[in-house]
Amino acid sequence: MRRSVKYRLLFLLSVVVAYSLGFTYLPASLDEPSALIRLSVFSVIYFLVLPLGYWFAIIKVGGQKLWKLLIIFSLSSLMARLGFPAEIASYFEFIAWLRFPIIAVLLAIELYLIVSIARGLWQARSAKGDPRLTVISQYGTNQPQASLTTNKPVDKPQVQDDKKLTLGYMLATEPASWYYAIAYFSRHHARAIAHITSLSSSRWHLLSLITGLVAAATCCYLALVDWSELAALFSAGFIAYSVVVLCANHRIARHYSCYLIDDKLVLNNGIWGMLVVELNRIAGVELLDGSAQRDKQDLSFGRGKSNTRIMFTSPQVYMGAMGQLTESVSQIDIVLDNPQQFKSAIEAANLNGDLQLQQAS
Repeated sequence: MRRSVKYRLLFLLSVVVAYSLGFTYLPASLDEPSALIRLSVFSVIYFLVLPLGYWFAIIKVGGQKLWKLLIIFSLSSLMARLGFPAEIASYFEFIAWLRFPIIAVLLAIELYLIVSIARGLWQARSAKGDPRLTVISQYGTNQPQASLTTNKPVDKPQVQDDKKLTLGYMLATEPASWYYAIAYFSRHHARAIAHITSLSSSRWHLLSLITGLVAAATCCYLALVDWSELAALFSAGFIAYSVVVLCANHRIARHYSCYLIDDKLVLNNGIWGMLVVELNRIAGVELLDGSAQRDKQDLSFGRGKSNTRIMFTSPQVYMGAMGQLTESVSQIDIVLDNPQQFKSAIEAANLNGDLQLQQAS
C-alpha cells in the first residue's frame, strides 16, 4: 500500500474514532462532574489534533491544497454543534443557519447535473473520446518551457486552473459514466493498445457488485419506508442509480483501460481515476520481469506483479477519486495483458510524431 493511501485510511479511522468517542463521552450538561475537563479534551481533539492530522496526512503527504483544511474545520464544527453541551453548542448555531445556503447550492448543483447529463447524453451520440479529456485539455497541466531547456528538475506539474480542473473533472464524470456504460455512445472510441489486468474487467465481478447494490437499495427502502415513503424511494433510487457507474467502470476496465488519442497516452484506472500523458513527456517504457524491484510508494495500476514501467520527463497529474484527489507522479507501474505490444505502440507513435515534426520544420 502506498504511503499516501495508508495515511488517508489512518486519518479516516482517526476521525471515526474521535467523533464516536465524542458522542459517547461528551457531557450533556456543564453541571456534570468533570464536564469541563472532558469538554476541553474533545475541543482540543476536534479543533487542533484532527486539523493537524489532516494537514499532515492529506495535505503534506497526499499533496493536496491547503484550503482543504476548511473541510475538517467545518466537519468538527458540525460535530460540536451536535455533541457539545447545550450551553456551548449554541455558539455553533451558525452551522444550523448554513443549511439554507447549502441546500440552495445543492439544488443548483442538482439542476446543473440534470442539464449536464442531458447535454452529455446528446453530445455522446457522436463523441470520439472520453468527456473528461476535454476538461483536462482545458484546465490540465501546463508544463513550463524552462524544464525542457534547462537541467533544473521540476518537482510538481503546473496546473492551469486547479479549482476548475477539480470541479470540471467531477462534473464530467457524470456524462462520462453514461458514455462508457452504453456501448452505442462509445462506439467511436479509440481502440485500446493493451489492457490493464484488473478484477473490474470480469463479468462475474460486475454481476456481484450489481447484486450487492440492488440488495443495499432494497434494504434502504425497507428501513425507511415506515418513516417516509418519499425518503425511502429517493434513497433507494439514489443507490440504485450507481449501477450506471458500475457498468461504466466495467466497460472501461474491459475495453478502454489503455489507449492513444491525439498524441496522448490515456491510462484509465476504471471510472475512479485517469492519467493523461503527452507522448513527448514519456521518457521511456521498461518491461519488467518477476524479479524487478518496485517502489511501493509509486503509483501502480493493475492486479498482480507489475510487468511494465512508464517513466516521464516531468511530473504528471493523476486524477484520483473522480478528480477529488490529485497526485503528482514521475513514473507508473502497470500490469498489462500484452506489455510488448504496448511498448511497440508507444515507440511507433513517438516515431511518427518525430517524423511529422521534422516534416513541418
